[in-house]
Amino acid sequence: MSAFTDGNANRVHAFALEMGNLGLSRVSELLVAMFESGAWREFRDGTGSYRFLPGEFDYFLTQQGVTRDFVMHGVRDVAVKARLEEAMDERRTGEADYRRTLSEVRDQIPIRPGRPIEPFGYQASEGKNLDGPHPRTRPALGRAPRQFRLTGGATTLRPNERLTRLERLTNAIARFSDKELHSLSAALTAEQSRRAALKNDQPDSDTQR
Repeated sequence: MSAFTDGNANRVHAFALEMGNLGLSRVSELLVAMFESGAWREFRDGTGSYRFLPGEFDYFLTQQGVTRDFVMHGVRDVAVKARLEEAMDERRTGEADYRRTLSEVRDQIPIRPGRPIEPFGYQASEGKNLDGPHPRTRPALGRAPRQFRLTGGATTLRPNERLTRLERLTNAIARFSDKELHSLSAALTAEQSRRAALKNDQPDSDTQR
């Protein structure tokens, strides 16, 4: 350890080096190990002192050269993604002691040339600070891990996705106007008549024998 580098920095540098030469099979293991170590939260090296809040793991990762796409494709376990997502929830951006805005963190964290801090996820208010085309909003690690976390690990499906086709239709009917409801009723009657006619047109099996 040099006079300019602390123990956490040594671990961070080893992490960045290994991630750059790592097969996908060990991505989850290394990410979770770094996350749980807490070394990413505060360290010092020759370029300056770094301090990240609990909800800024994605800020840390991007500055170490780890992109969102790399994590999305390298981590297959939705439970691991959900765990990591707790430390990068873009919906809580600006919340004291959890996650700073992109402009704040870029002003307060030393710059690493060629590795600007980027958010994995963002809302519209933060999206305007990003370069190039991008979706208006984006969850940090996708919709499925967030739903998995919100349901306590029960499912990756939203409530409406867990409904049967009939349940979804019943819910939709409740929002129909009187005119739409009348049209639906007529369509149902017509469909029932069509099916009844088809049955009547089919030859009786006993007659065929």
